[in-house]
Parts: sequence; C-alpha cells; structure tokens
Amino acid sequence: MPDKTKEYSAIKHRIALINIFLTPLLLWIFLITDTPTYCKNVSQLISQNDYINLIIFYVLVGALYYAINLPLEFYSGFLLEHRFSLSNQTLKRWAAREAKKNIIAFIISAPLVAALYAFLKSDPLYWWLWTALLWFSVSIILAKFAPVTIVPLFYKYSPLKDAALENRMNRLVSKAGFKAGGVYELNISKDTKKANAALLGLGRQKRIVLCDTLISNFNHDEIESVMAHELGHHKLNHMWKLIISGGILTLITFFFANGIFLKLYGFFGYKLLYDYESIVLIYFAVTALNALFIPIANAFSRRLEKAADEFSLKTTGNAGAFMSTMKKLGEQNLADVNPGRIYEIMLYDHPPISRRIAFAESFKNSSQNNDK
Repeated sequence: MPDKTKEYSAIKHRIALINIFLTPLLLWIFLITDTPTYCKNVSQLISQNDYINLIIFYVLVGALYYAINLPLEFYSGFLLEHRFSLSNQTLKRWAAREAKKNIIAFIISAPLVAALYAFLKSDPLYWWLWTALLWFSVSIILAKFAPVTIVPLFYKYSPLKDAALENRMNRLVSKAGFKAGGVYELNISKDTKKANAALLGLGRQKRIVLCDTLISNFNHDEIESVMAHELGHHKLNHMWKLIISGGILTLITFFFANGIFLKLYGFFGYKLLYDYESIVLIYFAVTALNALFIPIANAFSRRLEKAADEFSLKTTGNAGAFMSTMKKLGEQNLADVNPGRIYEIMLYDHPPISRRIAFAESFKNSSQNNDK
C-alpha cells in the first residue's frame, strides 16, 4: 500500500473514531457544566410557549455543539481532502453545502425533539417506546423519499450518457428483476474525485445510482460488477433488512437510554422529568449507547455486503472484473485495503477491500473447479 494511502487512511480512521465518541463526550461536558440550564433560561425569555422556547433551546445547544465541532469538521471534510488531492470543492461550495446540510438536519430533527418533549410530558413511563417508534417511522420515510427530495438538493441526477453502457445496464437490471426507479448518473465530481455507487430509495422511488467519477474511470465490465452488487442489495431485500434491524436496535437503545436517564436526571438536580435539560441528557444516553452498538450494526452490514458481492460474482460470472474494480476503488479513494481489526470492527460497514478480493479469488477458483 503506497505511503500516501497509509497516511490518509490513518488520519481518516483516527478522526472517525474521535467522531464516534465526541458527541456523547461533548453532551456530557454540557451537562456537568450546566450549559443546558443556561440555554433554557435564555430561550424562556423569548415567549410564553413551551414548544417555541424548546426549539430555541435546541438551536442554542445545537449551535454551540456545531461551533465546537466545526474545526474538526472543516479539517476532515475540506483541508484533508484537498491535502491528498481528493476534493474538487471550493471553500465557498463547502460552506454552502454545510449550511444546506444543517438546515435540512434542523427541519428533520426539530419536530423529533418536540415530539420527544411531548412524549416525556404526556407519558413519562413509556416515552421511550413512542420515541423509538417515531424514529423508526421517520427512517422509513427518509429511506423512501430522500433520493427524490434531499439528494437533488446537492447533486443532479441524469440518464447514462454512454448508450452502450446504458444498454448493458438495462439488460442487467432486467435480468435482476429491478423494475422501479431506473439507473442514474450522479454528478459528484464537482465535489470529489472518489468513486462510488448506491441503491437508494424504496418502492417506486428505488433507483440505482452510478457516480460520474465511477463511470469516467472504470470500464464497462467493472461498472457492471459494481451495479450487479447494488442490484444484489435489491434482490436480497437488504434495504428492508437494514431498516428493520435498525428499528430493533433503536428500540433497544431507547429502552436502555430510559434506564440511564432515570438514574441520572436526579443526579443533575432536574426537578421535572420533562425539563428541557432532560432532552440533552437523553441524547447523551442515546449517543453513548449508539457508540457501543456500532460494532453490531457494522458486523450485520458487512454480512449483507458480502452477500451482495456474491450476487455480483454469480450474476456477472466475471470475478476478474470484480477484483480489478476493488483494486481501482482502493487506489482512487485512497482506501486502506487491509485495516487493523479494531478499525474494521468500529468503522467498516463493508468488508475491507483485501477480504473482498480474496472472496472473489476463492469464488473464481471454486467455479473453475466445478467446471472441470
């Protein structure tokens, strides 16, 4: 592995690990310094309406968190990518993207915060159950409609421009029984040199997305292997498996978060179960538990990705193209092809590239032996 790849991967891995634990750490610091109480006192100067003040409180706490996290976000998302020649983004575009991302996050999350407060107030015994069910419902809505409502705010979908590639992809799509949504090219090259592809959406909004950086740097056999992998997710119902498993994990998380919350809210001297400060305490418990559950979620995701790799190899019958694709993806994205075990457990929702190549090699040898 080139030194450049090693250096980039090592930095990205460290930042990713920091990000996993940074949120609960910052929220804990907020709690022990009584920051939520100061924010509540300011918010309650604005109006007599609890929910309006709650949203103002949420904005104040969120803005403070973002301001503290901004240097790391700027370094990892802009400076580091430019340092290793992986970004095409201007500073102006990065700032505009960040602003847009935060506005969208606020529009989605503010009603969830208000609902959490309402559940705490109206049903203190089972608030965690209603909140988990609401979050699960919202995850389904986002999975279904984000490709047609949110993604276009950042990137433009367009039909495949290569007619020969389009015909080949359509044959593959038809072979896999993929009828909804279609195949699209996404213009991510305005931001990055990295290559990727994805299966997005549910139902009629479901679509295969090939990034223009993939189309311009990979041959048709390699693109077909990538697309067959994405079609494997569709054929094997991986989207629903991820949504349902995520819903179960959310339910478990909020159940245990309730126990942590009940033990700690008295420690901090909160007088009411539904104080604004309780929202911060609950988010601390949830993010801390999420950090603990990441290895489980990643392990399940890696299992699904391996199944999609197998589907691609069986569908295309071209293990050579699959292996060359993995090697080129590693080179183009400066990906660590063989990360340490801790990094794999904590950070990788796909098998490392070395394991994917080894699996394809094993599949190829097995197929050749069966043909003899």
